Amino acid sequence: MGWYGIDAVDAAIKRTKKALIEPFDFWKWIKLGIIVFFIGGGGTGISNFNPPASYQRQYEGTKIPSTEEIFNQVSQFWHQYQIYILIAIAIIIFIILLFTFISSVMEFVFVESVVTNHVAIRAYFSKYLRPGFNLFIIQVILMVVFLSLFILAMIPLLQRFLSGAVTPGLILGSILWFFGVVFIFAILSGIIRSFISLAIPIAMYQGVGITTAIKNVFGRFMEDWKQVAVYWVVRIIIIIVAVIIVGIAALILFIVVFLVLLVPALILYFILSGLGQGISSPLFWIVMIPYGLLAVIVFILLILLVSVPVPVFMKYHLLTFMQAWYPDVTVPLFDSERTGVQYS
Repeated sequence: MGWYGIDAVDAAIKRTKKALIEPFDFWKWIKLGIIVFFIGGGGTGISNFNPPASYQRQYEGTKIPSTEEIFNQVSQFWHQYQIYILIAIAIIIFIILLFTFISSVMEFVFVESVVTNHVAIRAYFSKYLRPGFNLFIIQVILMVVFLSLFILAMIPLLQRFLSGAVTPGLILGSILWFFGVVFIFAILSGIIRSFISLAIPIAMYQGVGITTAIKNVFGRFMEDWKQVAVYWVVRIIIIIVAVIIVGIAALILFIVVFLVLLVPALILYFILSGLGQGISSPLFWIVMIPYGLLAVIVFILLILLVSVPVPVFMKYHLLTFMQAWYPDVTVPLFDSERTGVQYS
C-alpha cells in the first residue's frame, strides 16, 4: 500500500491540464475564478514580529497614556458615535454572513464543476442550495466558537491592561501573545477545514447530510490517520511550490499587461495635451475615465484567470485522494474511465 496523498499528485496534474488547457476556454476560467473568489482560495499568512534592537530606547522620554485615559477616550468616542458604530457593525455582520452563505454553496458548486468538467454556476448553485445552507450553519457555529475562544484567550491581556499603566514591555508581550493565539487558531481552523472539504464530496455523492459526512470522515480518520497526515504534508508542500511558481508567473504577466495598457494611456495623454486638453479639461476626463475603467476590468479578469490553476489542482488532488482513502464513496470524475484512476 502506497501513500495516497503522494500517488494522487500525478492524476491531479493530468486532470487539471485536461480541464483547463485541453482545450483552453476563457469563459470557463473566468467562471472558475468567480467560484474561487467566493470560496476564498487564497492562503492565510502569519506575519513575523521582529522588534528592532533600539525598541526600548525609542520609547525613552515618551509619555504613554494611562489605562484610565485610554478608556475615557474610548468611552467618549462611543457615546459620540454610538448609533453610527452600531449601524456599521450590523452592516459588517450582514456582509460577512452573506459572503459566508455564498461561499458555503460555492463549495459544492466547485466540486461539481471539477468533477463534471463543466461549469454552470447558476444551475449548480440552485441544485446545492440546501446542503450549502446546512454548511453555512456549521460555518457560522464555528465562527462563533472560534470568536468566543479568541475573546477568552484575550481576556488575560485585557486584565493586564486594566491592572496598571501601559508599558512597552506589555505592548510587546501582547503582540507576541496575539500572534501566537492566531497561529494556533489557524492550525485548528485548517484541520477542521480539511475535514469539511473531504466531507463535501461524501455528502454530494453518498446522499447524506454534511454533518453525517463530517462524522464519517472523522471516523475514517481515526481508522487511518497516517494517510491523512501524509496527505496534509503533501498539500502544504504543493501549496508552497505552487504559490511560488504561480506568483512569479502572475507577476511577470501583470508587468507585461501593465506596460501594454500604459503605452496607449501615455499616447492618449500626449495627444490630448497637444490639443490643449489638459487635466483641467472635461474632454480629458471623458476620454481617460473610460480607458481607466477598461484597464480595471482587464486587471480584474487577469486576477480571476491567475487565481484558477492552483485551487483546481488542489481540488482534483483532494478528489483523487478521496477515491483511494475513502472507497465507500464513488466520485464520478469526468475522466475516470480513461485514466484508470478510479479506486472505488
